[in-house]
Amino acid sequence: MVIAFVTVDARSSRAADRSEATYSYGSHERQKLDAYWNASGTEQPGIVVLHGGYWYEDTGWATWSRTFADSGYAVFSVDYRLNFDAAWPAQRTDALSALDWIKEHAADFDLDPERIVILGSSAGGQIATAVATYGSGADRVRGVVGLSPVASPYRAWNDGNPAAASTQQRKLRDNASILARCYPDPADTDTSMHASCWDTWKDMVVKNRASGSNDAPMYLIHSEGDFVPVQHSLDLEADEEVEHDMPLDGVTVETVPGSAHGGGLLDETVMADKVMAWIAGKTS
Repeated sequence: MVIAFVTVDARSSRAADRSEATYSYGSHERQKLDAYWNASGTEQPGIVVLHGGYWYEDTGWATWSRTFADSGYAVFSVDYRLNFDAAWPAQRTDALSALDWIKEHAADFDLDPERIVILGSSAGGQIATAVATYGSGADRVRGVVGLSPVASPYRAWNDGNPAAASTQQRKLRDNASILARCYPDPADTDTSMHASCWDTWKDMVVKNRASGSNDAPMYLIHSEGDFVPVQHSLDLEADEEVEHDMPLDGVTVETVPGSAHGGGLLDETVMADKVMAWIAGKTS
């Protein structure tokens, strides 16, 4: 089905010649994206941003989107159906649909559709890494940056159960079950009345779709005190590089001091510079 091009809002920024506009890439009210770009004489690379928020709420990325755009990228901050709107895999489907829409309209943003990187934060990092590993992610995007990616909602479920779990861990656990529409139960494989609960949980865990060289390169970052621990990304890295022979630089995992989470990891200048350097290397 072809989705019509719909402009919801457009405006010119007072900062340089940057343009900003909101578009619909689907019929649901959440299937919208904010575009930020500067007109270019040549095609420029792109960054697709997938926000976090426990799959339950939106988080703003306007400031960083403008920063990325003024650094020479066409930037698209994508909204997707939240967990109470639709169960998994609707969120991955929305990200793929938005990406298709962006490529179809690349000329409107002076975008090179073959040089796109996805940046996902927290729950958005789970969706971003899922896009990287679904089908042939390497043909879809040049790479994925995950900031505290919840690469295993099943691990998040288990981490949120102990009495000592933090408020954030419990919130993540509860919203993962809303995303799946059930609690993780290996015995719940019945499909007569609903999709298999256990199959849904397995599909939400990114490493279960890892395929090595078919997957897009990933740069995955956590803080030492992150409530989404680095083990999420280490498990994905091990599965890609050990089980599926992805090149050793295919997944880069980094842990930084402190307890920053998601977009907060970019607040340190050195971290923002490293992320931008990685993106530049993949889109040059």
